[in-house]
Amino acid sequence: MSLPSHRQPPTPADAAPPAGRVDPALADRLTDAVLLAGLPVAFGDHGPGVRIRPARPAFDGDPCAGVAALDWLPSPRLSGAAAVAEPGQAAESAREVVETAMTNALAEFLPAFGLETSRDRTGRELRVDGRSVTSGVLTIPPGVLVARPAGPTPAELGLPAGLVAVLRRSAALAGLPLATHLAATGITLAPFAPTGGADDRDGAADLAWNPARRLADLADSALPEAARAATARAAVDGAMRHALGTALRACGTHLRWLHAHQLLRAYGESTSALRR
Repeated sequence: MSLPSHRQPPTPADAAPPAGRVDPALADRLTDAVLLAGLPVAFGDHGPGVRIRPARPAFDGDPCAGVAALDWLPSPRLSGAAAVAEPGQAAESAREVVETAMTNALAEFLPAFGLETSRDRTGRELRVDGRSVTSGVLTIPPGVLVARPAGPTPAELGLPAGLVAVLRRSAALAGLPLATHLAATGITLAPFAPTGGADDRDGAADLAWNPARRLADLADSALPEAARAATARAAVDGAMRHALGTALRACGTHLRWLHAHQLLRAYGESTSALRR
Protein backbone atom coordinates (compact mmCIF):
# COMPACT_ATOMS: atom_id res chain seq x y z
CA MET A 1 0.00 0.00 0.00
CA SER A 2 1.32 3.41 -0.94
CA LEU A 3 1.56 5.80 1.97
CA PRO A 4 1.66 9.59 1.65
CA SER A 5 4.77 11.61 2.36
CA HIS A 6 4.77 13.80 5.45
CA ARG A 7 4.87 16.71 3.02
CA GLN A 8 1.30 16.05 1.95
CA PRO A 9 -1.14 18.05 4.09
CA PRO A 10 -3.23 15.64 6.16
CA THR A 11 -6.89 16.07 6.91
CA PRO A 12 -7.02 18.67 9.70
CA ALA A 13 -7.15 16.85 13.03
CA ASP A 14 -9.38 19.49 14.58
CA ALA A 15 -12.06 19.32 11.89
CA ALA A 16 -15.42 18.23 13.28
CA PRO A 17 -16.29 14.62 12.47
CA PRO A 18 -19.23 14.30 10.10
CA ALA A 19 -22.61 12.96 11.03
CA GLY A 20 -22.36 9.21 10.87
CA ARG A 21 -21.60 6.16 12.89
CA VAL A 22 -18.75 3.67 13.02
CA ASP A 23 -19.82 0.06 13.27
CA PRO A 24 -19.61 -0.62 17.04
CA ALA A 25 -17.96 -4.03 16.66
CA LEU A 26 -15.34 -2.50 14.37
CA ALA A 27 -14.72 0.35 16.82
CA ASP A 28 -14.19 -2.18 19.61
CA ARG A 29 -11.72 -4.20 17.53
CA LEU A 30 -9.80 -1.09 16.55
CA THR A 31 -9.66 0.10 20.15
CA ASP A 32 -8.36 -3.28 21.31
CA ALA A 33 -5.68 -3.36 18.59
CA VAL A 34 -4.48 0.18 19.33
CA LEU A 35 -4.26 -0.50 23.06
CA LEU A 36 -2.44 -3.81 22.49
CA ALA A 37 0.08 -1.93 20.35
CA GLY A 38 0.74 0.28 23.37
CA LEU A 39 -0.83 3.46 22.03
CA PRO A 40 -3.45 5.65 23.69
CA VAL A 41 -6.94 6.07 22.27
CA ALA A 42 -8.29 9.62 22.02
CA PHE A 43 -11.95 9.77 22.96
CA GLY A 44 -13.57 12.83 21.43
CA ASP A 45 -11.62 15.52 19.64
CA HIS A 46 -8.81 15.99 22.13
CA GLY A 47 -5.56 14.05 22.10
CA PRO A 48 -3.28 12.54 22.56
CA GLY A 49 -3.92 9.26 20.84
CA VAL A 50 -5.74 7.54 18.00
CA ARG A 51 -9.12 9.03 17.19
CA ILE A 52 -11.61 6.56 15.70
CA ARG A 53 -14.33 8.42 13.82
CA PRO A 54 -16.73 7.96 10.89
CA ALA A 55 -15.11 8.24 7.48
CA ARG A 56 -15.77 11.46 5.56
CA PRO A 57 -17.14 11.00 2.02
CA ALA A 58 -14.39 11.88 -0.47
CA PHE A 59 -16.84 12.16 -3.36
CA ASP A 60 -20.58 11.94 -4.03
CA GLY A 61 -21.69 8.39 -3.50
CA ASP A 62 -18.56 7.38 -1.59
CA PRO A 63 -19.64 4.07 0.05
CA CYS A 64 -18.19 4.85 3.46
CA ALA A 65 -21.21 4.31 5.75
CA GLY A 66 -20.06 2.48 8.85
CA VAL A 67 -16.42 2.75 7.82
CA ALA A 68 -13.93 3.96 10.44
CA ALA A 69 -11.31 6.61 9.78
CA LEU A 70 -8.26 6.96 11.99
CA ASP A 71 -6.40 10.13 12.97
CA TRP A 72 -3.48 10.66 15.29
CA LEU A 73 -4.04 13.54 17.67
CA PRO A 74 -0.81 14.82 19.27
CA SER A 75 -0.72 16.63 22.59
CA PRO A 76 -3.09 19.56 23.11
CA ARG A 77 0.00 21.76 23.52
CA LEU A 78 1.26 20.94 20.04
CA SER A 79 -2.20 21.10 18.49
CA GLY A 80 -2.87 24.45 20.15
CA ALA A 81 0.44 25.93 19.04
CA ALA A 82 -0.15 24.71 15.49
CA ALA A 83 -3.65 26.19 15.42
CA VAL A 84 -2.33 29.72 15.91
CA ALA A 85 0.87 29.34 13.88
CA GLU A 86 1.39 30.84 10.47
CA PRO A 87 1.60 28.32 7.60
CA GLY A 88 5.02 26.69 7.50
CA GLN A 89 5.98 27.65 11.04
CA ALA A 90 7.58 25.07 13.33
CA ALA A 91 4.48 24.12 15.30
CA GLU A 92 2.30 23.56 12.24
CA SER A 93 5.02 21.61 10.47
CA ALA A 94 5.72 19.47 13.54
CA ARG A 95 2.05 18.62 13.96
CA GLU A 96 1.70 17.55 10.33
CA VAL A 97 4.83 15.40 10.51
CA VAL A 98 3.73 13.72 13.75
CA GLU A 99 0.19 13.07 12.54
CA THR A 100 1.33 11.57 9.26
CA ALA A 101 4.08 9.46 10.82
CA MET A 102 1.64 7.95 13.28
CA THR A 103 -1.17 7.28 10.80
CA ASN A 104 1.39 5.59 8.56
CA ALA A 105 2.41 3.42 11.52
CA LEU A 106 -1.22 2.42 12.05
CA ALA A 107 -1.49 1.47 8.40
CA GLU A 108 1.59 -0.71 8.77
CA PHE A 109 0.70 -2.71 11.85
CA LEU A 110 -3.12 -2.97 11.93
CA PRO A 111 -3.22 -5.68 9.22
CA ALA A 112 -1.25 -7.92 11.59
CA PHE A 113 -4.25 -7.67 13.94
CA GLY A 114 -6.64 -8.72 11.17
CA LEU A 115 -7.70 -5.14 10.37
CA GLU A 116 -6.97 -4.22 6.75
CA THR A 117 -6.48 -0.53 6.02
CA SER A 118 -6.96 1.59 2.92
CA ARG A 119 -6.85 5.24 1.88
CA ASP A 120 -9.66 7.32 0.49
CA ARG A 121 -9.44 8.63 -3.06
CA THR A 122 -7.35 11.63 -1.94
CA GLY A 123 -4.81 9.35 -0.25
CA ARG A 124 -5.14 11.22 3.04
CA GLU A 125 -7.83 9.54 5.14
CA LEU A 126 -6.82 6.20 6.65
CA ARG A 127 -9.81 3.87 6.71
CA VAL A 128 -10.80 0.48 8.07
CA ASP A 129 -13.94 -1.13 6.68
CA GLY A 130 -15.64 -3.65 8.95
CA ARG A 131 -16.59 -5.69 5.91
CA SER A 132 -12.90 -6.34 5.22
CA VAL A 133 -12.06 -7.53 8.74
CA THR A 134 -10.48 -10.94 8.44
CA SER A 135 -11.62 -13.96 10.40
CA GLY A 136 -8.21 -14.09 12.05
CA VAL A 137 -8.66 -11.05 14.30
CA LEU A 138 -6.19 -11.38 17.14
CA THR A 139 -7.77 -11.75 20.57
CA ILE A 140 -6.03 -12.10 23.90
CA PRO A 141 -7.26 -14.97 26.10
CA PRO A 142 -7.79 -14.26 29.81
CA GLY A 143 -5.03 -15.02 32.26
CA VAL A 144 -2.20 -14.47 29.79
CA LEU A 145 -0.23 -12.03 31.96
CA VAL A 146 2.81 -13.45 33.72
CA ALA A 147 4.89 -12.01 36.54
CA ARG A 148 7.86 -10.07 35.16
CA PRO A 149 10.41 -7.75 36.76
CA ALA A 150 9.81 -4.09 36.06
CA GLY A 151 13.30 -3.60 34.68
CA PRO A 152 15.63 -0.70 35.40
CA THR A 153 14.68 2.94 35.01
CA PRO A 154 16.65 5.25 32.71
CA ALA A 155 18.42 6.68 35.77
CA GLU A 156 19.35 3.20 36.98
CA LEU A 157 20.77 2.47 33.53
CA GLY A 158 23.01 5.51 33.87
CA LEU A 159 21.42 7.52 31.05
CA PRO A 160 22.05 11.28 31.21
CA ALA A 161 19.22 13.20 32.85
CA GLY A 162 19.41 15.86 30.13
CA LEU A 163 18.84 13.32 27.35
CA VAL A 164 15.95 11.73 29.23
CA ALA A 165 14.38 15.17 29.71
CA VAL A 166 14.67 15.96 26.00
CA LEU A 167 13.03 12.67 25.06
CA ARG A 168 10.30 13.17 27.65
CA ARG A 169 9.46 16.62 26.20
CA SER A 170 9.47 15.37 22.61
CA ALA A 171 7.37 12.32 23.43
CA ALA A 172 4.87 14.43 25.36
CA LEU A 173 4.49 16.87 22.45
CA ALA A 174 3.92 14.02 20.01
CA GLY A 175 1.47 12.37 22.40
CA LEU A 176 3.52 9.21 22.87
CA PRO A 177 4.12 7.41 26.18
CA LEU A 178 7.69 7.26 27.46
CA ALA A 179 8.32 4.05 29.42
CA THR A 180 9.26 4.70 33.04
CA HIS A 181 11.29 1.49 33.13
CA LEU A 182 12.66 -0.95 30.59
CA ALA A 183 9.69 -3.34 30.73
CA ALA A 184 6.94 -0.71 30.65
CA THR A 185 4.74 0.12 27.67
CA GLY A 186 5.89 2.88 25.33
CA ILE A 187 9.24 4.31 24.21
CA THR A 188 12.10 2.57 25.99
CA LEU A 189 15.60 3.98 26.50
CA ALA A 190 18.71 1.88 26.93
CA PRO A 191 22.46 2.58 26.85
CA PHE A 192 23.64 2.51 23.26
CA ALA A 193 24.82 -0.80 21.85
CA PRO A 194 28.42 -0.31 20.63
CA THR A 195 28.78 -0.58 16.86
CA GLY A 196 32.44 0.42 16.58
CA GLY A 197 31.64 3.54 14.56
CA ALA A 198 31.37 7.27 14.99
CA ASP A 199 27.75 6.87 16.10
CA ASP A 200 28.95 5.47 19.44
CA ARG A 201 28.95 8.67 21.48
CA ASP A 202 28.93 9.20 25.21
CA GLY A 203 25.49 10.15 26.43
CA ALA A 204 23.58 8.54 23.55
CA ALA A 205 20.74 6.07 24.02
CA ASP A 206 19.06 3.49 21.82
CA LEU A 207 15.29 3.70 21.55
CA ALA A 208 12.77 0.90 21.13
CA TRP A 209 9.06 0.36 21.59
CA ASN A 210 7.24 -1.90 24.02
CA PRO A 211 3.64 -2.87 23.19
CA ALA A 212 1.12 -3.66 25.90
CA ARG A 213 2.15 -6.41 28.31
CA ARG A 214 -0.79 -8.58 27.23
CA LEU A 215 0.49 -8.75 23.67
CA ALA A 216 4.11 -9.38 24.70
CA ASP A 217 3.16 -12.08 27.20
CA LEU A 218 0.92 -13.86 24.70
CA ALA A 219 3.68 -13.76 22.08
CA ASP A 220 6.09 -15.38 24.56
CA SER A 221 3.60 -18.02 25.72
CA ALA A 222 2.98 -21.60 24.60
CA LEU A 223 -0.66 -20.87 23.72
CA PRO A 224 -1.98 -21.52 20.19
CA GLU A 225 -2.37 -17.77 19.64
CA ALA A 226 1.31 -17.09 20.37
CA ALA A 227 2.43 -17.14 16.74
CA ARG A 228 -0.19 -14.57 15.73
CA ALA A 229 0.76 -12.40 18.69
CA ALA A 230 4.45 -12.62 17.79
CA THR A 231 3.65 -11.51 14.23
CA ALA A 232 1.62 -8.58 15.56
CA ARG A 233 4.37 -7.63 18.01
CA ALA A 234 6.96 -7.62 15.21
CA ALA A 235 4.69 -5.48 13.01
CA VAL A 236 4.17 -2.97 15.82
CA ASP A 237 7.89 -2.86 16.57
CA GLY A 238 8.88 -2.10 12.99
CA ALA A 239 6.13 0.45 12.41
CA MET A 240 6.67 2.28 15.67
CA ARG A 241 10.44 2.53 15.45
CA HIS A 242 10.10 4.14 12.02
CA ALA A 243 7.41 6.49 13.32
CA LEU A 244 9.46 7.44 16.37
CA GLY A 245 12.40 8.47 14.23
CA THR A 246 10.18 10.95 12.40
CA ALA A 247 7.85 12.13 15.16
CA LEU A 248 10.46 12.68 17.88
CA ARG A 249 12.78 14.48 15.47
CA ALA A 250 9.93 16.84 14.53
CA CYS A 251 9.43 17.56 18.23
CA GLY A 252 13.03 18.46 19.01
CA THR A 253 15.17 15.34 19.51
CA HIS A 254 18.40 14.73 17.58
CA LEU A 255 18.10 11.17 16.27
CA ARG A 256 19.81 8.89 13.80
CA TRP A 257 18.57 5.66 12.31
CA LEU A 258 21.51 3.22 12.06
CA HIS A 259 20.20 1.09 9.22
CA ALA A 260 23.05 -1.43 9.20
CA HIS A 261 22.36 -2.26 12.84
CA GLN A 262 18.59 -1.62 12.92
CA LEU A 263 19.04 0.83 15.77
CA LEU A 264 17.31 4.14 16.48
CA ARG A 265 19.71 6.30 18.46
CA ALA A 266 19.07 9.56 20.31
CA TYR A 267 21.81 12.09 21.09
CA GLY A 268 20.04 15.04 22.66
CA GLU A 269 18.13 18.16 21.73
CA SER A 270 18.05 19.21 18.10
CA THR A 271 18.72 22.76 16.98
CA SER A 272 15.22 22.91 15.50
CA ALA A 273 13.45 22.03 18.74
CA LEU A 274 9.94 23.41 18.98
CA ARG A 275 9.90 26.36 21.38
CA ARG A 276 6.86 27.71 23.19
